[in-house]
Amino acid sequence: MRPGPPPKPTAIKRLEGNPGKHALNENEPKPVAGCKPPAYLSKGALLEWERCYPELERMGLITRVDQHSFGAYCTAVDQLGRAMVKLTPTEANPMPEIQVLPNGRQLPSGEEMVRRQATEEIRKFSAMFGFSPADRARIVAAPTKPVDDLNAVLSGNGTN
Repeated sequence: MRPGPPPKPTAIKRLEGNPGKHALNENEPKPVAGCKPPAYLSKGALLEWERCYPELERMGLITRVDQHSFGAYCTAVDQLGRAMVKLTPTEANPMPEIQVLPNGRQLPSGEEMVRRQATEEIRKFSAMFGFSPADRARIVAAPTKPVDDLNAVLSGNGTN
């Protein structure tokens, strides 16, 4: 395995405006765009898929080969949501993130472990797809040019 962070996909470098000015990999594989949600997604994971997928597709950041990676992201989001519900303090259990063993030793509860793992998976997958807050902060969208000539717009020659 190579040391250091994984290389950033060319599509994300283009969206960011290639700030490092390194040569872009024009021979990077270009899988077929778009994919369907895997059949194994839970209802909650499917909701996350339907929430995020349109934006990823619009930005050109998801292809057929990303189906299971994005499905894993959506599953982690669903797991996080379900764990957070179980971690809501109640009168009977004011600290659900902690389990106390019979000898008095305190450990993270099962739900807390699920929460931690799901949070870490979400962080990793978010970076892979370029939609973590830090990734978004680096993306600079190309500004659209105003069109001065109405005739050029109507003829199709002045489109942005």
